[in-house]
Amino acid sequence: MPEKSHFDDQILDLEKEKELKLKDHEERVRICSSIREVFIEAGYTNCLVYPYGSTLNGVGFSDSDLDLYVDLGFSGDSLKISKILAKGPEFVNVEGIPNARVPIVKALHVSSGIHCDLSFGNKASLWNTEFIRFCCLSDPRVRPLIMVVRYWGRMHGLVGREGNVRLCNYALTMMVIAYLQQIPCPILHSVQQLLTITDVDLAPSSFSSHLLSKAHILPLLGKNTDSISDLLLGFFNHYHSFDYSSNVISIFLGRTCSREQLIVGNMLRSTKPVCVQDPFELNINICQNLDKSALCVLKCRFYEGFKRIKNLLTSQESTLATLFHPSPHTSPLLDCHGCSTNNPTQPPWTEGPICYTQPAKIPHYMPTIAEYNLAVLRCSVAQRMPPWWKKWRGLY
Repeated sequence: MPEKSHFDDQILDLEKEKELKLKDHEERVRICSSIREVFIEAGYTNCLVYPYGSTLNGVGFSDSDLDLYVDLGFSGDSLKISKILAKGPEFVNVEGIPNARVPIVKALHVSSGIHCDLSFGNKASLWNTEFIRFCCLSDPRVRPLIMVVRYWGRMHGLVGREGNVRLCNYALTMMVIAYLQQIPCPILHSVQQLLTITDVDLAPSSFSSHLLSKAHILPLLGKNTDSISDLLLGFFNHYHSFDYSSNVISIFLGRTCSREQLIVGNMLRSTKPVCVQDPFELNINICQNLDKSALCVLKCRFYEGFKRIKNLLTSQESTLATLFHPSPHTSPLLDCHGCSTNNPTQPPWTEGPICYTQPAKIPHYMPTIAEYNLAVLRCSVAQRMPPWWKKWRGLY
């Protein structure tokens, strides 16, 4: 039987191969500058453009979409803004989508081929970006696990604009984090626990660095010795057998909760087939676009992923690449819950329901993008300071 460390090494090699390189970051900075110049020429002289999402949180690929927050000083009209951006020679296929939950403008950067999504009013994504970044920095297994799952989702057509499930990468990432929060020996804390050591007026750009400096205050999670391949096997098994019809996946609470008894205030109720609660906008189901047929496909893919990883850990010749070859089963299988949707299995570590009669205290401060950039710069400077300075400033 091959050693698990061998497959961990393959996962780490995949992480290094697919991650954003320095040249990729430099290209994305140039795109930000190009977009800013277009809007300045159109009269928005105070315009600021800032990337978020996978470009900054550490789990992006070299060809990932570029998510941008554009601060015009006011809430922008996506249709009007799309016309302005279309005038620039560097962008094609410019399309305003005003009816989305968060109105955006989509565009393709010609020279790099990078798809860009521009948003103008909702800064909640800045919190999500920092939260994912913190999770990746909390344990060295988290980032490679997220990246291998995201790559698996892409190769099997589960994510993206052309996917047959149309699960967004953000939702898949949150499912990985939720799994790591609720395994018998958790690796990650719940957002609810994290907020107990942060100031509600904290700027989002400081969220990750602040949590890292205060991590010693958090409750001890115990020692988890699982390898990355162990966690990947468990991830597929967990979500293959998960009872989606009865439960909510809550990253905020860090556990699975009953739909019927996940109660009140700002907690989420949803009748959609899959319910994954956004960790900061608690009334949002980030999988609300998935229908019953998409759930069946997703559960079948989780089943196949579990079987393949299990075989990889027992075969002398198989490599990790086998996981990414789409070859779905063409006839129903008795032990696949995607084929037999009436046979859900409750995760063994799910506890009883939790009720909240008071709204959760979510950080309410939303700074300007200029404040965000300044905080990022300060954080970068602090990271380069010597240990004695960090200790003096209370960052240890």
